[in-house]
Amino acid sequence: MLKKLTNQDRDEVSKLLSSYWAERGMPEYDEKWAKEYLLEGHKKEIANDEFFVYKKSNKIIGTISLITDVSNVAEIRDFVVKPKFRGKGYGKKILRELIKLAEFRKIRKLYALAFPKFEKFLSSEGFEKEGLLKNHFAKGEDLIIMSKFLI
Repeated sequence: MLKKLTNQDRDEVSKLLSSYWAERGMPEYDEKWAKEYLLEGHKKEIANDEFFVYKKSNKIIGTISLITDVSNVAEIRDFVVKPKFRGKGYGKKILRELIKLAEFRKIRKLYALAFPKFEKFLSSEGFEKEGLLKNHFAKGEDLIIMSKFLI
């Protein structure tokens, strides 16, 4: 029977998780870390959650966000260029600047959940298709998982 974790379960589950992580070669995630993780939830895994804007002549052209987890993998989200600036190379400029930032921060891998129509664009910037999420946010709306290894 599946039950919600209780305070009485926390010590045993912390040991179970830290043991599992150690088996995977991640000893830095010890019992103390696991206890905090169980208390704080998945937000403890997020090392950085940032929003950026791209501006030209002090006007916002687009936006992008980067969510980096404790394993040094980052997700690109909220990548939007204003309609009147689309098709003019701003998307590539925004993405390239974000990649440079990720490289500077020694992020191991970048990934994005993207609509299939953006596969060619992301591929041209070194991203590879890793998978497909069918009917992900809405029925008939598939997303592809596109990733780029930086280090």
